[in-house]
Amino acid sequence: MDSMDFNFGIEDVGIAVLQESWNRVAIQAVDLASETRDVVLGKSSFQEFSSSVNELNTLFHALDPRKIEAAMGLKSTKAVLETLNGQLRKACKIIKDYKSGSRLRLLLHSNSVLSEMQDLSREIATTMESFQLVNLNMTLNLKAMMNQIVDSLRSLEFHSAAATERIAMEIENSISQSNRNRENAVNLLEKIAEAVGASANTLLVQNELAILKQEKEEMEAQKKQAEALQLNQLIQLLYNTELVTRPENEEVPIYHQQFPIESIICPLCNEVMKDAVAIVCGHSFERQAIQEHFKRGEKKCPTCREELPSLDLTPNFNLRSSIEEWKQREMDLKFQAAVVEINSNDHSRQNKALEDMQSLMEMPRYAAKTDGEFIPKLVEFLKDNRLNAKATLKCLYYLARFSDDHKEAIVQAGAIRHTVKQIYKGETEAEALAVLLELSKRESLGEKIGKTKDCIPILVSLLHNDDPNVSENAHSVLQNLSSNTHFAVKMAEAGYYQPFVACFNQGSPETRSLMAAALMNMQLKENSISVLKERPFIHNIIQLLSSNSPASKSACLKCINKFIAYPRMLKRLLSDPVTIPLLLGLISFVRSDPQLKQQAAEILALMVEACQHPQFQLFQGLQELQSEHNISLFLQLVASSEPQVKIQFLHLLVELSYKSEKVRDLIQSNDDTITNLFSSLDGDQPIVRRWALKLLYRISEGHPNGVQLPPSPGKETAINSLATILTSSLDIEERSTASGIISRLPKDDDVVDEVLRKSEVLKAIHEVICSMDGEHFGIRIPASQDECLLENALAALLHFTEPSKPELQRQVGKLQLYPSLIRVLSSGSSMAKQRAATALAQLSQSTSLSVSNATRIATETNTSTPMLFLMKLLPDMSLCCSDSSEHPSLCSVHGAACSPRETFCLVKADAVKPLLKSLSDIESGVAEAALMALETLLIDHSTLSPATAVIVDSQGVTAILQVLEKGSLSAKTKALDLFQKILKHTKLTDPLFKKSERILIQLLDDDSLKKKVGLVLRQMNIIPDQSSYF
Repeated sequence: MDSMDFNFGIEDVGIAVLQESWNRVAIQAVDLASETRDVVLGKSSFQEFSSSVNELNTLFHALDPRKIEAAMGLKSTKAVLETLNGQLRKACKIIKDYKSGSRLRLLLHSNSVLSEMQDLSREIATTMESFQLVNLNMTLNLKAMMNQIVDSLRSLEFHSAAATERIAMEIENSISQSNRNRENAVNLLEKIAEAVGASANTLLVQNELAILKQEKEEMEAQKKQAEALQLNQLIQLLYNTELVTRPENEEVPIYHQQFPIESIICPLCNEVMKDAVAIVCGHSFERQAIQEHFKRGEKKCPTCREELPSLDLTPNFNLRSSIEEWKQREMDLKFQAAVVEINSNDHSRQNKALEDMQSLMEMPRYAAKTDGEFIPKLVEFLKDNRLNAKATLKCLYYLARFSDDHKEAIVQAGAIRHTVKQIYKGETEAEALAVLLELSKRESLGEKIGKTKDCIPILVSLLHNDDPNVSENAHSVLQNLSSNTHFAVKMAEAGYYQPFVACFNQGSPETRSLMAAALMNMQLKENSISVLKERPFIHNIIQLLSSNSPASKSACLKCINKFIAYPRMLKRLLSDPVTIPLLLGLISFVRSDPQLKQQAAEILALMVEACQHPQFQLFQGLQELQSEHNISLFLQLVASSEPQVKIQFLHLLVELSYKSEKVRDLIQSNDDTITNLFSSLDGDQPIVRRWALKLLYRISEGHPNGVQLPPSPGKETAINSLATILTSSLDIEERSTASGIISRLPKDDDVVDEVLRKSEVLKAIHEVICSMDGEHFGIRIPASQDECLLENALAALLHFTEPSKPELQRQVGKLQLYPSLIRVLSSGSSMAKQRAATALAQLSQSTSLSVSNATRIATETNTSTPMLFLMKLLPDMSLCCSDSSEHPSLCSVHGAACSPRETFCLVKADAVKPLLKSLSDIESGVAEAALMALETLLIDHSTLSPATAVIVDSQGVTAILQVLEKGSLSAKTKALDLFQKILKHTKLTDPLFKKSERILIQLLDDDSLKKKVGLVLRQMNIIPDQSSYF
């Protein structure tokens, strides 16, 4: 099978493309000849043109494209073919349009169409000459045919018959003079019918009207004003024959010129002239059009073709005046027609009329021409979704803009409500706002706008619209309404506060009082705070406290209370020098309403609470609160006021005590106050009791003597009251605070210890600590306790674990608290861990001291059986941390010496590893407390070796090194002490030794630890005895 040859060259491809172009020209020539056959007007000229095109088609079929290409080149040949094809296509389109359009318009424009065809015929002849056939090797017949075609096209004259020209002139005269005479119209129609070979009957008129109307719509859509105007005149001419009745739904014709159409339309741009100028021959044109004509090198008049001696342009003022008169008359007619159409019942006609009317209303003279029925009709249109709301609103805008009477009529017709609805729909915001802006310029109408439902909130919502015109107009409308206090309040309620602030600052005391009352019910946001925090506004709000009206004062206090929640507002309130004095004045005035005093105290408490410690010292007003006079005043009011007032002043004193040591000392030193506070603990007002507890807790914070107690017998009562709250209250916060106060009771007071010993306080503490595990004596405890309660309960426990209080410690031993304390080391908060470790340290210290003393006594008396001796000293002893003394197991450190029930041993309680693990917690002194507990194992010199072994075997060295590397200064100090003791009784492994060396050498850079570290390094033989570190 032969293989196919794919070796096509570039020349073959070029010839193929050329052949395609050649074929397109031939096909276009056939189409053009076909279109010219049935032309009615200028028939002889078109027949001659058709004959030349047919010959052109014959010639193209006879010529060889390859020879043409060989003579001219591919690129040139292709370019000529494309030009020729375009010219033939243009001629075809002209003829199609010539045949398919209205016959009246065909007659009217026949000369211009024929002139265009004549120019195109000569262009085709010139293009044909581009084919250089002289140089081609072809028969003489083909060359002769080419020359004949070129000569025929170049000499062809397109002209219409004289009768046709006369009819065209009559048509032009008739439409330019707005002649409505039926007889003249019928006569002209008969001449037209004869010229186009038709009958002058109703069918002809109907067909022509349909074509003319369609063409008119197309011209209007393309914004071709002049063409649309002329078509409308031709339509009117046909209606003048009265062979066809104008439909009721068709708009009234408005284009009836006083001047001939040709006189006002520029022949060059085919538009009504705006800047008419005359050239030297007398013809007039649009200035820009004639200037462009001259720029192209033309020096002849486009109309008369006369050679111009000069290219000077002269303004044609008479023509300009005539054009303006024509335009004015056209607009008047357009306005009259629009008014008629607006009152029709056809929505499409009404919408067309609205579009016309909105442009006319831009001129005041047409706004003034409307009658009393027009505005209500427009307002009604806003209710109908089928009608153009945007155009309607524009009409209303111009009516309002040019006449105050129209403004009143617009409002009376109910336009405001419907305009607001249009804004809500979101499609005509700009137009609707423009109407409201014009109406709002009159104060009386502005009130009606402001009272319209949802109007102000909608306007506020538009302030941040993406369209700057919409947001600006919304702002302007609101500004026009803002002089009304009620409207300013509504704006603020919607989130726009600037008018509210301005109105408030300018208002009378009565106005300010009402506005403050409204403000306290508003929902404030951060963006509103930036407006409200202005100094004048804040100052004017505060000044209401000096009013004689209780209502004004109350409204002011509620506003201030709301402001305190926002830091910027709080700072502004405290910065104003009158804020605190006016609030104190309200409190100190004897005849002030108790409720106002209560509100003032609450505000002061919230202010103090919201202030951070650094800020608290900055403001003069807050310094005044701490004066002895004011603290005495507050304490007096706590003692003498009703419960609700008392609560607020207790709250104030609690917050002041938290921030000020001076306040704490003043309250602590007042015996009557202390007695009164403790007596409140037994009262029947739970909220008063809670705040009294909080105040007692606050004033004892950091005080060297702890809680100040009333003298006996009030002292015993006070402690029992605290115990009752801790053991019986259902309020976790109360129990927590009571625990905290118990933890701060005087340490060296036998009365306190005795009352605590007899009370149920320790059992309550036990329950709180055990509840952390969820079980107590096998019973599931309800929900997990508050963390603060656990921390304070552990703090209170420290009063019972003091080594100097053996009786209280024995109570702790009997309750078997140790396992729960050890579990706190693993799961409690940092504070809870610290306090649990401290309690374990105190208990272990007592045991270590007891064992050490017993050993010392036994040694001194040479007793060979120290265990028996201890049994005699402690007849009630039992196993450490065990419920039974049967089958005792000896402690690896203390042997049997820590077996008594009342004693506690870290080793027997398995507390060593949890304590070492807690060394990793470097917060809140946990590590320090754990180290202190571990160090108690090393108190007794006789047990140092086994005690050290227990710590080392539990990975204690690694944990201690971690503290030395990452702990606080105090923790590092304690860790160094413990590490030094361990080194004396154990030998470190090489890895631990190297790690210790590295960490200790790094610590030499710390001046506060350098000497102690040096001693340890010398002990490890790392630095010499004479080192400069000592």
